[in-house]
Amino acid sequence: MFTKKTRLYHSVSAAALAVMASGAMSAPAGAQEDSMELEEIVVSGIRGGLRAALDVKRNSNGIVDAISAEDIGKFPDKNVAESLQRIPGITIQRAFGEGSDVSIRGAGSGFTKTTLNGQNVASTGWFVFEPARRSFNYTLLPSELVGSVEVYKSSQADLLEGGVGGTVTVNTRKPLDMDNFSIYASVEGSHQDDSDKIDPQASGLFSWKNDDETLGLLVSGVYQKRNLQRQGNEAFWEWGAGPVAFEQDRERRAITGTVQYRPNENLDVVLNYVNMEMAANNTNYAMWLTQGNTTWSGVEVPEADKISETPARGPLGVAFFQARPREATMKSRVYDMDITYAGEGYVFDFQVGRTEASGGTDFEMVVDDGLAPALNGTYDFFGGEQTWDTGSFDMSTYDPGTVVMGLGENFNRTPKKDAETYIQADFERDVDYGVINSIKVGARYSDHNTKSRRYVYQTAEGFDNVFSTAGLLDGTIEAGAGNYEFLKLDAEALKDLARAAIVGETEDLGAYSEIDERNFAAYAMATFEGDGFRGNAGLRWVNTDATSTYYLDGQQQETDASYSEFLPSFNIAIDAAEDVIVRASAARVLTRPQYVDMYVNPNVTGTNDDLPANQFWIVGNVGLQPFVSNQLDLSVEWYFAEGSILSGGIFFKDVKNFVTVNEYEVGSSDIPFDLPDPDEAAAGWTVQELENGGSADLKGFELQYQQDYGNGFGSIVNYTYTDSDVSPEQFSDANPVVTDSSRHAFNVSGYYENELFNVRASYNYRSKYMMREVGAYGNRLHNGYGSLDLSGKWFANENITVSLDVNNLLKQDFKQFGNNQVSSPNSGFADGFPLYQYETARRITLGVSFKY
Repeated sequence: MFTKKTRLYHSVSAAALAVMASGAMSAPAGAQEDSMELEEIVVSGIRGGLRAALDVKRNSNGIVDAISAEDIGKFPDKNVAESLQRIPGITIQRAFGEGSDVSIRGAGSGFTKTTLNGQNVASTGWFVFEPARRSFNYTLLPSELVGSVEVYKSSQADLLEGGVGGTVTVNTRKPLDMDNFSIYASVEGSHQDDSDKIDPQASGLFSWKNDDETLGLLVSGVYQKRNLQRQGNEAFWEWGAGPVAFEQDRERRAITGTVQYRPNENLDVVLNYVNMEMAANNTNYAMWLTQGNTTWSGVEVPEADKISETPARGPLGVAFFQARPREATMKSRVYDMDITYAGEGYVFDFQVGRTEASGGTDFEMVVDDGLAPALNGTYDFFGGEQTWDTGSFDMSTYDPGTVVMGLGENFNRTPKKDAETYIQADFERDVDYGVINSIKVGARYSDHNTKSRRYVYQTAEGFDNVFSTAGLLDGTIEAGAGNYEFLKLDAEALKDLARAAIVGETEDLGAYSEIDERNFAAYAMATFEGDGFRGNAGLRWVNTDATSTYYLDGQQQETDASYSEFLPSFNIAIDAAEDVIVRASAARVLTRPQYVDMYVNPNVTGTNDDLPANQFWIVGNVGLQPFVSNQLDLSVEWYFAEGSILSGGIFFKDVKNFVTVNEYEVGSSDIPFDLPDPDEAAAGWTVQELENGGSADLKGFELQYQQDYGNGFGSIVNYTYTDSDVSPEQFSDANPVVTDSSRHAFNVSGYYENELFNVRASYNYRSKYMMREVGAYGNRLHNGYGSLDLSGKWFANENITVSLDVNNLLKQDFKQFGNNQVSSPNSGFADGFPLYQYETARRITLGVSFKY
């Protein structure tokens, strides 16, 4: 059996997690006294949620942070990523106003492993150019469905492998952990100042259990409709740039169902079903203004008009209007069964399930004016922004009269699928081998398949692809980072015209990409405890077999690869004093390469975007080795008061097997791909071949201060410094920094609560970081930015709460610059050239919730 002290740690952690899982159902702040006993923790409000999270952190064997259900979705976060950004060492990327990717300790979002109830979640994206990745798409997961989240910054043998940066474990609620007939419902209206519309959201939860507490049922769901826009400037240089606009109608539904059966104290059976869906129809608009002083124009550019050898000021050439209506979806489902049997001195756990996802762009078309009127204006990209003087050409009133619809590859759909079947068994037994008090062993097998396809629509013979704008005009749309606007078309009417011409479709076999991956893992881990210390040590072995299926010259091909890795880990926590814990961790961890990089068949980009000289032939490699990291962590935590902590930690990661791009130029005759545009054919291709390259060192430190002042006030402050050191030859931009790694990141939060209301403010900041993509968007430097969020709740009575949330109060623009540290004449990727700039929106949400 567990020793008395071990049982203490397990019971307190379990109680904390139980509270976190039911935090959304607890009474309002001040309605009951916060208290902590050996077998039970009763918490409420902001302080209660923070204390529960600290209990998990304090009683863990490794370096772990947690978030309670009181925080998730309540401050004022609409997805889990936005809650995670307040944990030390975590930064997020935002896409269209929502947190989408999570990075831990500067390792990049691709190195973060996210699990739901301990297992993978199949995930795809809705955007046509979004690659097949292993990263979980956080925009799909509403925070209302989540019970608790733990972030493992150190590794241990019984964790699912894959997180060089760390592992985020998302847990859903269980009905037997909640009060009988728990009911929660909320209705919200959200206003975003870019779309200037009121968007509705509703969520609900019902939990029931019988009088014997042996059978429980929980159902929860979320519905959200959101209209969003994004305005910005984009440059594809040396060619042109222009103000762009993006609008999207998002409709998100999610539901969970959980049945829990616990007939006695030994057996616990949990069945989980999760269904998350999002419709994401969208339209891209652009007014492209071409450069008049290109190298092929014959116009000499004075050095004073250049930024790093690239023209940044001069005459304009021509303009043309473009719109790309799309229909897109994204779905993920999870079917999971978890059986736990606790016998005399042992615990056996068996988990089996399947997760499936589908997504991609279901329909895409493009229209442009086809006229390209000449301009007598100028452009000026100095001062870190793109500006234009279009002379006599008025964007806001320009109506070409007709638009031309693109055919062939410009008229298509690109579906994506992702699925995994898994089975796992774990067995833990109490032992008495000196300081070793338990041995845990386990094994896991998964079969994963991911697939991307492309279909080109065939149109009826004689189809007239020139449409009059007379029946398509829909006012104007605000565009650009500035006060621009231009023609807006009725996207639905355009799609109706295009669909009417479809007589069939042809699969582009050259775009067929499929990976079958079979993973097996086995581990053994010992938990130890002595006078003033505890921890674990273990070894995990993983084996991966992968097959890439693709087509060349219409013939199906397959390429196989495999690898194995041993992953040792060690964690120790030392009670240096009554309220001081010193932690140390050492481990070898891995992250498998992204699926898109493993696709062997060439990925063709730049042939259907109306931009010359940007054709890319990108060749993947199924034999890429996994990223592996040897890492060390050391931290000191001082719990100087209830609900309070002062801590500091250092970390070091030595990451090997980075994926590098071998890039070179070839003529069109060297590539087996038809380019009907003579200008593009003359420009040739850029070939990018993927291979394993060098290594990188990630090192830094974290500081955390959190205090409950005892009078309703409290604060949270944390800071993370990360230094990423990589050879300049690692990346084509020659910057010696890891992708998505910010040197500085911090969070400052303050709150006040009493029996009637609570208020909270939080400011999150991350410094500049490199973004790297294959293809036309390339490698660029994202500016540092911060986000100020506010929230407030009024407890009308013990059942009804009124909330007001403000996201991104300061509306700081996102700016991305060329950052090549090698000579890049006439390229937008030259150091300091302003490539992309996007305005961000403020979101205000007013809601009312009921709980019983």
